[in-house]
Amino acid sequence: MQPLPDGCVLLVKARSRSGANAEIWGPDGNRVRQGDFGDAIETVLTTPSGAIWVGYFDEAMGGHGPQGHGLARFTRDLEPAWVYPHRADLPSIADCYALNLAGETAWSCAYTAFHLVAVRDDQPIDYGAAPCNGALLTDGATGALIGGYGPEYDLITPFHIGEEHVTAVGGPRRLVRPDGLEVSARRIYGRGTELHVIVQQSWYRLDLAQLVESMRPAGWPTQPDADQRRPGGE
Repeated sequence: MQPLPDGCVLLVKARSRSGANAEIWGPDGNRVRQGDFGDAIETVLTTPSGAIWVGYFDEAMGGHGPQGHGLARFTRDLEPAWVYPHRADLPSIADCYALNLAGETAWSCAYTAFHLVAVRDDQPIDYGAAPCNGALLTDGATGALIGGYGPEYDLITPFHIGEEHVTAVGGPRRLVRPDGLEVSARRIYGRGTELHVIVQQSWYRLDLAQLVESMRPAGWPTQPDADQRRPGGE
């Protein structure tokens, strides 16, 4: 579920063998339109202007249309407007592990190369290998990746985005809850500069600004934590 301008809401079903799996509902509770985004959807995010970005996981690669590209942008009419190009100078997308937006610019980190790639004005820009893989936060200049394989599932790795490459800033730190307990059995989402973590019935939030502050050597915390949010709260 994602917000759209004018109070509309986008609903998307991750799996679809055929037919419509995307719907827009108006603020009056009526369905405005429906469309087909394809199968094996990993992430859906909308921009302030209403552009719809869709990242796909590996089972989409055998399909036709936008899903076979791994990353696509759709219009408010739920029609494809742009797809990630199959080009030798760009890393291919077998599984769009991480997708996020900074304004109207989309940022992704995908299997197998795990390069940080921005799409700005329909032009993909490859910033090279990311320092790790996981949920992605970015404001377009700085960012952080949260997660990794095995015991590195809770690592936070801040980075700086240069003109041609991305550079890790400082060493990784572990994400913990405010009481110091580990963040396990969780669902984790990145939207813009905010990390949202759902642990059972609790909702936690960590903003990139807190991590940017922590990049300063004198103020680097050993274990940055998240602000707790309860279901139904802000």
